[in-house]
Amino acid sequence: MPLRYPTPYTWLVFLGAMDVMLTWVVLHRGGTEVNALARWVIQNFGLGGMVAYKFALIVLIVLISEAIAKRREPTARRFAEWSVAVTAIPVVISLTLLGVKRWTTGAV
Repeated sequence: MPLRYPTPYTWLVFLGAMDVMLTWVVLHRGGTEVNALARWVIQNFGLGGMVAYKFALIVLIVLISEAIAKRREPTARRFAEWSVAVTAIPVVISLTLLGVKRWTTGAV
């Protein structure tokens, strides 16, 4: 059976990958992870753990969306779309932090 919301799911994967990459850059430039669970995963399992954690969350969102859709399709679509919006937040924050640091220090 095909997935009901391939476009939001594709955005989730893209933004999840961006989040992992940008988090890693921020951490290597002296920043910190503000999510306590993610910070614990990174401290104990490194980059591989962070990738597994992020994509496990994405799989969970997809499974929840598909389960909700069996009874309430509009609610499931909104859940998937809002999940994309929430996943975009740390990406925007990381890009902003990196841009501000570049402008204030001149570093690339």
